[in-house]
Amino acid sequence: MFNNTKMIYVDNSATTRVRPEVVEAMLPILKDDFGNPSSMHGFGRKAKKHLDDARINIASVINSEAEQIFFTSGGTESDNAVIFGLVRYFEENEIKGKKKHIITSKIEHPAIKEPLECLQKDGWHITWLNVNREGFLDLNELQSLITKETLLVSVIHANNEMGTIQDLNKISNICKTNNVLFHTDAVQSFGKIPINVKDLQLDFLSMSAHKIYGPKGVGALYIKSKDHFAPLLIGGGQENQIRPGTENLASIVGFGIAGKLLKGEMSEHTKNLCGLQIELMKGLSDIENVMLTGPSLQMIKENTLTERYLYRIPGHISICVRDVEGENIVLQADLKGIAASSGSACSSGTMEPSHVLVSLGVPHNYVRGSLRLTLGRENTEDDVRYIIESVKDIAGNLQRKALTLNN
Repeated sequence: MFNNTKMIYVDNSATTRVRPEVVEAMLPILKDDFGNPSSMHGFGRKAKKHLDDARINIASVINSEAEQIFFTSGGTESDNAVIFGLVRYFEENEIKGKKKHIITSKIEHPAIKEPLECLQKDGWHITWLNVNREGFLDLNELQSLITKETLLVSVIHANNEMGTIQDLNKISNICKTNNVLFHTDAVQSFGKIPINVKDLQLDFLSMSAHKIYGPKGVGALYIKSKDHFAPLLIGGGQENQIRPGTENLASIVGFGIAGKLLKGEMSEHTKNLCGLQIELMKGLSDIENVMLTGPSLQMIKENTLTERYLYRIPGHISICVRDVEGENIVLQADLKGIAASSGSACSSGTMEPSHVLVSLGVPHNYVRGSLRLTLGRENTEDDVRYIIESVKDIAGNLQRKALTLNN
């Protein structure tokens, strides 16, 4: 076992450490440039300039126009805004019955899954697409399920639990051919892999700052066109009336800087993460009674760095351990100085197995033993070696205890 004198953080899909450059950019807003961007005086005009610059920074990461970026409180609000904003528009214009069908996948984040379940109870027709063992959609199934009543297809770009990346280009082509709106939850992929909303012909895209070394409590929504879209909140003119309320300026500025920095570093950052990812996946796959979930190690290794963008988020590793509970693995890892998670941090604490892993068909004796390890900027090869040895030790100990209890 390697000596470990520091806490190893490998839960970057839950949240990331705010970069020093981001903190430095935010401090002047909190101390000096504190004006309201809607005010007409000098303080307000200076604040408005900061807001505009942040909007430009975020737009540049996805090749959108600045006026197509609307700041929110985070990924959950952005996702909800798309779903309920479209529904509200169609209900207000009394055309709900003509467009009452939404297609999504069985592996969506709760920020999409739960709003759609609410709509389903209200009489909307929601179709839940299947995925294969590695988490990829069957695009032929998608094509076959679109009807004249289909309003929207909403598919997560990179799954938060297993890292699978869907082919947005092919999904978008299907949607455009059938005159259907297309939204993607890109909270886990934004800033980590290239996204060009113009090339992909996306209608909506959700983003969040705290996944890319920015502050918590701020995100953004890309909206190609405000046609057929009604805001969830009313009572102000901010964000072009799409998201009224005084902007969280310091955090928005931090978000913009985080996005700008990662855009410039994306190639090198991804290369480093992919190298560590492959080593960690290889080491974990050699452990007895440990199953890798999501895109396979072979799929990742056999493709060039650019082609890996099509399969799995760089730095994301997910496993299931036989006959143990994921929460126990996380607690034992914490005692060894490793901060990881079991499935999604947004839905942890439930006693039910992950709906994502169930959708993949993970065997029942593995499905509760999930562990997600997501690498970031600060992780090293030494971290990877220590994690492999630690997981091997933890899995063996927990399985022996489980065997003893069962006997």
